[in-house]
Amino acid sequence: MKKPAFYTFISLSLIVSSASLANNTQAPIDIVNSLTVACETTATEEQVDKNERQQFVSDCINAQLIEMGYQRQRQLAKTDKTKENI
Repeated sequence: MKKPAFYTFISLSLIVSSASLANNTQAPIDIVNSLTVACETTATEEQVDKNERQQFVSDCINAQLIEMGYQRQRQLAKTDKTKENI
């Protein structure tokens, strides 16, 4: 992972986690959206294979949400046409 993206990702996590005091509460949509953007950027920078990208982003988002004290999100719906969802 490139250092600027990593530091941005960690900074966002620390800011949001300090604001979240309750465990197992659902994350606000704006937090999920910002994590989605950060995780998709990370996937692009890491050159994650197209077939593995969705799982990578989902795992990334959930790892950050858990660290912040929020509930995991269900796996994102498959949007790319692959052998698994055709």
